[in-house]
Amino acid sequence: MILEKTKQVLILTLLVLLSGWVNCQAGKFRRPTKVSTQCCTKVSNAVIRNITEAKPQSALAPCVEAILFITNDGKKFCTNPKARWVKGALKALIMATRLEVDTTSP
Repeated sequence: MILEKTKQVLILTLLVLLSGWVNCQAGKFRRPTKVSTQCCTKVSNAVIRNITEAKPQSALAPCVEAILFITNDGKKFCTNPKARWVKGALKALIMATRLEVDTTSP
């Protein structure tokens, strides 16, 4: 009789603790209120001039695979990474960046 009451109290205590833990965990989960995606959703093959920066972008819907080129006036262009001119533009940008670093270091 005493053993059975002890089991009931133990089970009840475990249930109360478990429900408290579940409520605490639920309070830690927050749904995003606003999700915004700023990425390239289409690309161009047009040649871009006066490039100062390049950023690769992976394809993860709704985004597409692209190279984001930024020009010296701050304009951003989504370009096709497979376009013929892109590889050369990236190499030229790397070389220009290296030259800047070499001329500014003592």
